[in-house]
Amino acid sequence: RLGHGVFEKEPLLQRVVKTYKKVKEDSALLLSACSHLLHNKELMASLAESNFDAVLTDPFLPCGPIVALYLALPAVFFLNALPCGLDFQGTQCPNPPSYVPRALSLNSDHMTFLPRVKNMLIFLSESFLCNVVYSPY
Repeated sequence: RLGHGVFEKEPLLQRVVKTYKKVKEDSALLLSACSHLLHNKELMASLAESNFDAVLTDPFLPCGPIVALYLALPAVFFLNALPCGLDFQGTQCPNPPSYVPRALSLNSDHMTFLPRVKNMLIFLSESFLCNVVYSPY
């Protein structure tokens, strides 16, 4: 649903505000679902009694790792990257937006000035949206 408005002829600021509201609404829904899962004592007790070896989870949403921590199980991520550049921060791997293309930007690593500006704007918006999504957790 987030990408449906890509071809609409709205002003940039209006599209940014609309995207921000949609991300905030979706993340509130996911946080609510996670909260209901964690507060469902019967289900959490059933999961604890099941003696699982690990929790397979998508690292995009923190609920899976939170459940894994609650159950004292290792979390196994099935994505090749962590959201918000946390994989680069965790490994202290350089990731300058002036050179390394952002995911989904369609930029190559041989960028001229305008693709570098686009890459930087994507980088800044990712930081902002990550704060919106993950700060409630």
